[in-house]
Amino acid sequence: MKRDHGGNVTEISRIYGIDEDKIIDFSANINPLGYPPGLREAIIKDFDSVLNYPDCDSFDLVSGLSEYHGINRDCILLGNGSTEFMYWIPVVFKPEKALIVTPAFSEYEKGLAVSGAEVSYFQADQANDFSVDIGRLCKRIKEGLDIVYFCNPANPTGVLTPKNELCRIIACAGEIGALVVVDEAFIDFVEEESVKKEILRSPNLIVLRSMTKFFGIPGLRLGYILSAPSCIAKVKENKLPWTVNSLVKGAAVKALFDKDYIRETRQYILPERKFLRTALNKIPGLYAFESTVNFLLVSMDSRIGINSTELRDSLTPEGLLIRDCSNFQGLGDCYFRVAVKRHEQNIVLIEKLKKELATIRT
Repeated sequence: MKRDHGGNVTEISRIYGIDEDKIIDFSANINPLGYPPGLREAIIKDFDSVLNYPDCDSFDLVSGLSEYHGINRDCILLGNGSTEFMYWIPVVFKPEKALIVTPAFSEYEKGLAVSGAEVSYFQADQANDFSVDIGRLCKRIKEGLDIVYFCNPANPTGVLTPKNELCRIIACAGEIGALVVVDEAFIDFVEEESVKKEILRSPNLIVLRSMTKFFGIPGLRLGYILSAPSCIAKVKENKLPWTVNSLVKGAAVKALFDKDYIRETRQYILPERKFLRTALNKIPGLYAFESTVNFLLVSMDSRIGINSTELRDSLTPEGLLIRDCSNFQGLGDCYFRVAVKRHEQNIVLIEKLKKELATIRT
């Protein structure tokens, strides 16, 4: 079974004969509070819209995003999840040399492969909890590149690079005419650190945004890019039509302006993440790194006697899914990632890990 990503609940249910509602999925970083209240009703209200083709310009949703971010409509383009743009950007801009700051999401490299770009990597400092040496990265960029990919906060490490430091990278790349793609799929947890307003000053910047993680709607597939109008126009000219369905648009606007839901999510994640990290770090042989978002990267001591793939495979038949990180560029088979879930679910994870690792040690 191929598992390049998390969130394979339906597949796991089919293979192991476990009801989907009995599976606890720590492999996908989805809001543990679920989707916003009123979302179901918004979709039902708009259901008859399936009789018509979707609005290619998604006028109402783009207008909502414009108001939410304080950015002009012509700086926004919607897609079928932000992953869609990871494939379109290389096709449209045709970079020859690309740099990915790692560890990172595998779809960056896959999208670049479509255009035939030469890909190299800049590894975050594992010895310093995966922080990025900005000075060294800028030096690497100036050696000559066409495009740089940087995820902030980083996935799977959860590390946040401060906005002012990220601006240094954008400026450095701008000096040599290179594009910078900043993936902000998880920035909603620390919105104040977004570089979205930098698009007004940096025509070489493309910001990837996703509504699937924070707003708990991965099945609806909605993402977008923020960039200078000229860049948006160029991508739009080449992009396929109708990749955003009619039902998601009204629901997304409803979610964007649910201030109570947004506040409650941020308030919930902070203490629960701290609880989960503390509990993981009490398990012999495990170390959970600090994080700014709704997931934790965990390293395993090699003396445990099991690697991350084996641990994942031992937990899966019990209906508990973790994200094996062995296929992330820059990580090995001693790392896995877990989402911050409901408190009672987090307790189940801790107890299962204790039991599994204790069995192996004996």
